[in-house]
Amino acid sequence: MLAAKGRAGGKHIQGAGLARIIGGAMGKLQVMVIGAGTGGLALTHGLRAAGIAVRAFERDHKLTDRLQGYRLTINARGARALQSCLPKSNFARYIAASAKVSTAVSFFDHKLRRLLSVGLPSTEQTAAYAARPISRVALREILFDGLEDVVVFGKTFESFEKTRDGPIIARFEDGSSAEGDLLVGADGASSRVRRQLLPDAQRIDTGVAMISGKLPLDVAVRREAPPAIFRGPTLILGPRGCSMFAGAVEYPAGAQPVYDCDEYIMWGWSAHRDCFGLAGATDDIALADARAAVIAQMADWSPALRYLVDRSDGSSLTSFAVKSSVPIPPWTTCRVTLLGDALHNMTPFRGIGANTALRDAVLLRDTLVCGVRGERDLLALLSAYEREIIKYGFAAVRASLTQSKRLHARSPIRRLATKAFFRLADLSPWLQKRVIDAG
Repeated sequence: MLAAKGRAGGKHIQGAGLARIIGGAMGKLQVMVIGAGTGGLALTHGLRAAGIAVRAFERDHKLTDRLQGYRLTINARGARALQSCLPKSNFARYIAASAKVSTAVSFFDHKLRRLLSVGLPSTEQTAAYAARPISRVALREILFDGLEDVVVFGKTFESFEKTRDGPIIARFEDGSSAEGDLLVGADGASSRVRRQLLPDAQRIDTGVAMISGKLPLDVAVRREAPPAIFRGPTLILGPRGCSMFAGAVEYPAGAQPVYDCDEYIMWGWSAHRDCFGLAGATDDIALADARAAVIAQMADWSPALRYLVDRSDGSSLTSFAVKSSVPIPPWTTCRVTLLGDALHNMTPFRGIGANTALRDAVLLRDTLVCGVRGERDLLALLSAYEREIIKYGFAAVRASLTQSKRLHARSPIRRLATKAFFRLADLSPWLQKRVIDAG
């Protein structure tokens, strides 16, 4: 149980029963998670189910404070992680709240000529490990359910402090603090925990900007939209270093989703920043000009693709600069560690960021369970965890960045080579399996 306590006129949250390291074994363990996103909440569930005391601190004042994007796709690996961490009832709600499962991943050129279509191995709506689109808001609600007493909102992390006798103190912008034995930075791509722990770690601006939007599904949209979009994620390789992504969120007949019931198509159009007349690395595209900026680049694209942009709700438009973490070597392990985008933030062009964060959550849960059992020294276990997430996390970063470069190559020769690769994969089940397994 955590209790409020004064700190120089402020508030201090004191962890009762600090862990004591005795012969490498941990008696009691108090874990603090900074960030209540997908990975942070999954970890919190997993630790709580394992009997490890945990509290999560979130800067938002409520779950729906920020626009969080429209939806993400949880793949088989991500679903196994969720199943491992969540109570059965929460996992069942995840299955019930998801949209129609994806049956294929498709690639086209900008004239909607097929390059590659990969059928997915699990396509039953009730299959636990099917690739399923789900609203980010819905998933966050499901992950939060049952953690109401351990997630503290309105806590913007400021810094951590290692005290002489062992406990870690997390300080927040409102003057409050929390104390525990381990601090986990699950606070996203702009992680303040990472900034203090690994001040030399970098994220680069890839030079690519993305504009995204959505349009509600109605009879006209269903008729005019490319059919492949309704089968699953669809990527379009355009000319001049431009690309487009589109996917549908629709629910099975008779479904009654509890969270975020809207059906829609979402799209993202990406290109080098100078295509939008942006010279600086941090300038954002004015949303009022976003649709016009995309349409201006699509004069020779398929009318069905231009239709998606033209019909989109103006209030749904967003823009952002695409960034990617720079791989780093292992660091000196301490009782502050990282999870998900806080370490290995990646471009969106493979759609595996959230799934990789969930993989981290399971691995860290298992690591800390071993520590509590006294199987190995805690720091040795954390060091092994960090080396593992560096290995597979930055492999995912590299794969995602490679995909981004492939989709946004300006050289006609490179673009012809990319199309040739996709067409070859379309004829090769072995290559198709590699495409799926890479996610």
